[in-house]
Parts: sequence; C-alpha cells; structure tokens
Amino acid sequence: MTSHVERTTHDDDLFVRMDRAFGVPVLSQAIWRLTEPLAAEELDRIGRRLLDTPISRRLRRSRIPFVRDHWTAAAATAGRTHLDPELADDEVLDWIERAADVRFDLALGPVWDLRAAPLASGGGIVTLCSSHAVGDGWLGGRAILHATGDDDSVDAHYAPATPSLPDQIRESATQLGTVGAGLVGLLRDSWSTRGDAGATGQSSEKRPVTSQSTPPPPAPTDDEVARETTIRTPLAIVSIPGDDWRSTFSASGGTSNALFLAIVTGLIVGAGRASWEDTVRLSIPMSVRPEEDTRANSTTGLTLDIPAEWSRSRDLSAIRQAAKETYRRAGTGAGRPPRLQPLIQALPDAAVATLSKNAATPLALASNGGVVDPLFAGLGDPSRIGTFASRATTQGVSRERLVRLRGGLAAWFHDTGETTTLAVSGLDPAAFPTSAELCASVQKECARWGLTTIPW
Repeated sequence: MTSHVERTTHDDDLFVRMDRAFGVPVLSQAIWRLTEPLAAEELDRIGRRLLDTPISRRLRRSRIPFVRDHWTAAAATAGRTHLDPELADDEVLDWIERAADVRFDLALGPVWDLRAAPLASGGGIVTLCSSHAVGDGWLGGRAILHATGDDDSVDAHYAPATPSLPDQIRESATQLGTVGAGLVGLLRDSWSTRGDAGATGQSSEKRPVTSQSTPPPPAPTDDEVARETTIRTPLAIVSIPGDDWRSTFSASGGTSNALFLAIVTGLIVGAGRASWEDTVRLSIPMSVRPEEDTRANSTTGLTLDIPAEWSRSRDLSAIRQAAKETYRRAGTGAGRPPRLQPLIQALPDAAVATLSKNAATPLALASNGGVVDPLFAGLGDPSRIGTFASRATTQGVSRERLVRLRGGLAAWFHDTGETTTLAVSGLDPAAFPTSAELCASVQKECARWGLTTIPW
C-alpha cells in the first residue's frame, strides 16, 4: 500500500505542461504482435488489473505557491479496454496510428487505453496507449508485468496519500529554499564560466549538429496558428531477424546498442540534417528508477555526440566506447538544467508557455529498450511471443509546429530474441512527409548494414 504523498517530478511536470500549457500531450504506446489472439476475457482481466497499478492515477493541481502538484489513485476511471474486429496485415499500421488518437484527461481520466484485435493471417495484436505524464516506459512495463501475472500480491494496490495543509506549507517552504539555492548556484556557475572563458579564449572545436543548428522559422501570427490543422506524425515500424542483427553488430566489433545508435545517426544524415563530416548529437533516455519506485516519470536524458563517419565506416567499437563513457558520466555534476527545474516547476502555465516559444525538440532521440522480458513480450505467456515495439508521440501537433520545433526523428529499439524491432517517428516534415517515405528511409539505412527488414 502506497501511503506517501506522490508529488510530481520534474519529468512529470514536463509532460503535464505539454498537455496543459501547450495543448500537445505526449502519449506512450506499447505494441505486441502475438502468435495467438487475445481472448476477450483475458483482455478484460488485464484491464482490471491495470487499474491497481501506478499508471492508474490522476493529477491534482496545487493552488499554493511553490507547492508541487500531486497524484492520487484514479480507480475505475483510469482506463478502458476494447476488442476490435479482425485486421488484415496491411491494416496493422493504420490501426496502431488510430489507436493513438485516443484523448486522455489527467484530472478526470481516462489516462490509458488497452486495445486488441485478431489478425487474419494468424495471431493477434495488442496496444496499450497511456499518457506519458502518468508513467514512463519503465513504469508502464512494470504495470503490464503485474497485470499479466498470476500473483495478486505483487505490486500492492496503488493508493498515494493526500497531502494535509501542514504538509503543503512545509512543501512550499522547502521548494522555495530549493529555488533560491538553484538561483545562487546559477550565479556562481555564471561567474565561474566567465572566468574560464577569459582564461581559455574561444574554442575552435567544431560544434555538434543539433536541432538548434537549424534557425527557427519566423514566429506565426495568431491567425496563422488558428488555421493550422493537426496531423499524425509519420511512423515506421520494421522487424529484423534477431540472428541477422546480432551477427551484424558482432562483425563490426560493437554491441546491439552501438548498431542502433549508428543507424539513428545514418538516418539523420540521410534526412539531410547533417553530413558524414559532421558530429551528430543524439538524445538518450535512461531510467534512474529504483525497485518499487512508483514515481510517474523517473528518467534522465543523456546526450551523446557521434561523429557520423563512425556510422559510415561501421566503426561500432568507437560508438560503443563513446556510449559507455556517456553512461559512466550520467548523474555527475549539477549543471544548468537541474538548477532551473525547481523554478520552472513553480511557474504558472502561461509563464512556461511564454518562455518556451523558441524551444526545439531533440534532433534525434534514441531509446533502447534492449532485450524484452519474455513474460512481458508474451503478455504473460512466453509461448505466444511474436514481436514487440513501442514509441512515444505528440498528439494534436500540426505540420507547421513540427517545423518550428526543428526535430528530426525519434527511434525505439526492442529485442525479443527471434526478432528485433525498430520503431521510428518522423519529426521533420520536409525529410519525412509521410509514413511510407519514412519507412523507405529506415529500410534504406538498414540495407546499408546488410539488414533485411519486414515493415509492419
């Protein structure tokens, strides 16, 4: 039984603001292709058990300055289940995209949607869509393991406490102190950086290519924004024989992760956002979630600069070493973003929206889910494992807004043993105008590595 107050983390606040301040909520989607279809009774059972997990939560906004919002259990309003009619293979991707059109409400629910359908070619497909604000991929994965398991004692019913008035007064004072300490740290950092710049002069090192390397377009007028229409961001999902994937990275002296990062780098070059002579900055999410941690989002974002030449020359050993060093350095030092986070979290939505007008999304996000737990991949039954994919997508976004955000792509990798899967979202409307063109780019880059791909 969870009895502590579950306050929103800095990561939670990012996704809450995307929903409430910017009107473009972020949705997480997990997709299973099983060798057997899911029966209606099992689908309902999984849905009922998900109601007891930490992703079944609702947001309570605070009206007291500097007091963080908190989560409460959402109970029966948290989610819904649907069993859809049979699908042909060429209907699968559209079904996945339509499933992600569901709308969530952080205050009232629902915050997740579980959907399944049998496949005409045999087997079945299942997707769980959830608001990213209520849980990152790691928390969602743990919720599924609980919901598909046989032990009712695992992951006791999620029931965070409601803060009392004295709790909120203490929270306000604590957060005010944290904000003040952060501002003092920023001033200290500023003076230190100024001194270092005077001593060392301007660096001649070539800067990596990021989304901010692309100048922002002119700010639109209110009328122009009003005329924008929302789109589905292009999506490509391809499966690759697991043995082929493993032999490819082994032959190049790398790891599965290094090959994934090399392919993402190659896609950015292929999109025209960088050249083979450039260094490409990748954004890598990494879980920092301890066991039994029920926080909604507990992920840190790392950056990894990859010389594109390493991908062109298949130097996976260099990429492997660079990634290893990045993971080793994770969490060291305070830095500007951590000092600013408490202050940003204390600001009202309107202020955050104003400060974020020229914000840019990462040029390339590379999320490696690695080897998938067999119980998870088979939704509780390893004998029916087919393939698994996941992604996150921004809802309610227009083509024009994507241009202003200057992103390139976001990619996710998973390995179920027999099959590895790449899911890629196109965030650059010029480079990836449609899902079909994005899929062609993914297949071309994989073919450069000698990999055969089967598009979903």
